[in-house]
Amino acid sequence: MKTRKDFLDSIKKAKLIVIKIGSARVSGEESKINDFLYDLVGDIRTLRDQGKEVILVSSGAIAQGKKLLVDQSGSLSLPNGKTTLAEKQAFAAMGQNKLLNLYESFFSRVNVPIAQILFGRKDLNEEKSFTNLKQTFRQLLDWGILPIVNENDSVSTEEINLGDNDILSAIVASIVGADLLLILTGVDGFLKDQSKIDLFTEITKETEKLATGPSGPGTGGMFTKINAAKLLLPYGIKTGIVNGEKKHAIAKFFEVENFGTLVADSSLSHRVPNASEIQTHFFSFQAE
Repeated sequence: MKTRKDFLDSIKKAKLIVIKIGSARVSGEESKINDFLYDLVGDIRTLRDQGKEVILVSSGAIAQGKKLLVDQSGSLSLPNGKTTLAEKQAFAAMGQNKLLNLYESFFSRVNVPIAQILFGRKDLNEEKSFTNLKQTFRQLLDWGILPIVNENDSVSTEEINLGDNDILSAIVASIVGADLLLILTGVDGFLKDQSKIDLFTEITKETEKLATGPSGPGTGGMFTKINAAKLLLPYGIKTGIVNGEKKHAIAKFFEVENFGTLVADSSLSHRVPNASEIQTHFFSFQAE
């Protein structure tokens, strides 16, 4: 039976890494956000210095938009305490620029240039659009630029339901053929009876039932994170679920044998799905 120790060497050898940041990591108290981003940019700088390529998938535009409106108006009242699709789109339009400026202010300190990529399901409908998107990722990485990705919330005509970008991060990992998806969350990993599970080599129905739903400002929760990992398993792409509130969580995942939860199956070969596979496989899942 495989253990986490058996995967440590292959994790360290991962060349192309997608890192997903949830809304909770970039919303709330300014001091807490700054502490997180300080560690984040340092860890990503270290990975790049090791010759690795990194893509960041970040939620938080809607949360930043809400904060911006509250700061400007002094108060914010939403009907029934819920946010409509139109309101989500408007908040995303307001907050996306603020979110990117926040990242720019930190990554510039470690000389990591960034670029923004916004896309949605429609961009994957046609082979040409899919190819163009894939080539854009590759060109940015070849230039040494860090792509920062978000769902195109402000113009989407479908309900925003990709699980706080958990599923989007899996889609990005599949498009670029990543070796590893690293999802930063607010808990130590997948918990069962208050104990962390170090490794899953498959995701069963029982596992999905144990996964909890959303908490905090995001819309994902462990359910969408474990399903993002499940979607990547057939393609030999590993997924790590780690506590982003821990200091230098990204670095620790590569150094500490049992840090977080790993979802991986060494019996499956690494391969890159095409546009049709992504449409049929990844979008069959809908966040609850």
